[in-house]
Amino acid sequence: MSKPPDVAPPSQTPPRIWGTWRDIVHALRWERDAVLAEQVGLLRRSFPATLVASYISALGTVWIMALVLPLAPMLWWLASHVAVVTLVYLTLRPLPRPDHGPRSDARRLLACMTGMGLTWGSLGGVALWQGQDSDAVVYAIGILSTVSAGALGLGAPLLRGYMIYLTCTISSVLVALAVVGGPIALPGCVMVAVYYLLTALHARNLARAARDSIELRFDNERLVTQLRAQTDRAVQALATAEQANQDKSRFLAAASHDLRQPLHAMGLFLDTLARSPLTAQQASVLGHARTASGAASEMLTTLLDYSRLEAGVVQAHDAPFAVQPLLSALEQEFGPQADAAALVYRTRETTAAALADKALVDLVMRNFISNALRYTRTGGLLIACRARSGRLALEVWDTGCGIAPEHQQEVFKEFHQLGNPERDRRKGLGLGLAIVQRLAQAMHTQVEVRSRLGRGSVFRLWLTPWRGALVDEAVASAHDGASLVGRRVLVVDDDEPVRLGMQSLLASWGCHCVCAESAADALARLHQMPQPDVVVTDFRLRHEETGRQVLDTLRAHLQRSVPAIIMTGDTSPQRLRDAQSTGALLLHKPVSAAQLREALVEVLQ
Repeated sequence: MSKPPDVAPPSQTPPRIWGTWRDIVHALRWERDAVLAEQVGLLRRSFPATLVASYISALGTVWIMALVLPLAPMLWWLASHVAVVTLVYLTLRPLPRPDHGPRSDARRLLACMTGMGLTWGSLGGVALWQGQDSDAVVYAIGILSTVSAGALGLGAPLLRGYMIYLTCTISSVLVALAVVGGPIALPGCVMVAVYYLLTALHARNLARAARDSIELRFDNERLVTQLRAQTDRAVQALATAEQANQDKSRFLAAASHDLRQPLHAMGLFLDTLARSPLTAQQASVLGHARTASGAASEMLTTLLDYSRLEAGVVQAHDAPFAVQPLLSALEQEFGPQADAAALVYRTRETTAAALADKALVDLVMRNFISNALRYTRTGGLLIACRARSGRLALEVWDTGCGIAPEHQQEVFKEFHQLGNPERDRRKGLGLGLAIVQRLAQAMHTQVEVRSRLGRGSVFRLWLTPWRGALVDEAVASAHDGASLVGRRVLVVDDDEPVRLGMQSLLASWGCHCVCAESAADALARLHQMPQPDVVVTDFRLRHEETGRQVLDTLRAHLQRSVPAIIMTGDTSPQRLRDAQSTGALLLHKPVSAAQLREALVEVLQ
């Protein structure tokens, strides 16, 4: 493949969500051939797994829809779906074609994604044709929203194709809802439309991230070539590479914010909806939506953890804690996963206590256990705490594939994975142990690995033991049940869906809530709430305004240091330091209802 011309680094000012449709229309234009060829390659490599998932999803769809529809039409739908998916597979087999340009290959991919979208979208027609009431349409909405969300990460690199797929998939249920009518029609259409818009925003951001990553890789290849060819310019090239790395960090910070904003708003709406009385069918649809939202959030969590560590804003706060409750909580979470994989999960009881940051220790152990489950096929895991040489070692033993001696230190490098040349994302991003290494450095301790190839591994985190008295955690967490009824909350956020979600959620807790989109708007609305108990603000607002400026303005006007919470999806080191300097409690998006409630109780004490 020919190298592309020089590419300008990403803009230092992250793109905002507003003006989105103009951005999407611009993104739908064909990219230059080198980038387009990489986008086609990404989709082509992911399609075999996608098609297998489509077969399995279609079988599950027939199983679910048979609860409300006759089996015969669903079997006809399954047959047509299998035929289309098989045709798509045969169409994609020869890609890429050296004798054709990437645009021709992209058009073939577009045709395949259109076919996939139409065959999934036809489910709405079947539900409308065969269903006697709205139940079948509601089931179809849940299935199609889950399927389209699942295809987001695989199809979004070629935004034009995914938008066609999404439109073909979702439009059928919109038509079905409109035709069915009844009390569910209007709210159903609104919710499906909101889902479509949020998914389109997310797809736009993922496509931009994929495109910028490709261009950054081209830049890096060009820099390496220059370094090899012109040794006399090595110092200048290294400086350029360092600048490119800073641009990458800024880009990752901006992408984190833009990707988490719609997920944060969606989570607030879903948490509020879960508190409403629902029928069984509606609860099922809500479950599908929450699953899709949780999956998208989980994909970003690892990247956010790594970005925060890279930004240098994670600081350890040591406090004594009993180790056994931590291990028990981990067993409750990961034990069912081990059972599902036919693995034995054992925890050795301990009375030890440690002096460390419990939250960071918990994150290290989660990465150790997740890694062990991922690479263990038979046998099981043993989680233990042992006293060794005057220190405590938290250990995770597994009977997995093991690590060769020459690779035992390489596993702690970023994006490094053993036994995964195909980059199967089900095996993670290759960041888990790199995060562990950074967390250990933040806690001023060490991690180590011992392994025998084919026999298994043990990962250890070394901690300082504690032999004094411990605070009763039940007493320390007694404020969790505190009431927020009657509390006055001023919310400042420039994203309308977030404001609506916060309004609904806080109202369900009995709070009196006033929402504003800027500092000036907040001052104008103070007549509705002259003395707020707490201010909850986004950090990055319109016109380069920040949450710090909002708090400074409000505190100056109120002439008191009102308690505050700052929510942000940004990982820029300077922005995070600015947020922390306000003395406000800092939460990273997406923020769950439980996290928000706990934060409100904490700052209002």
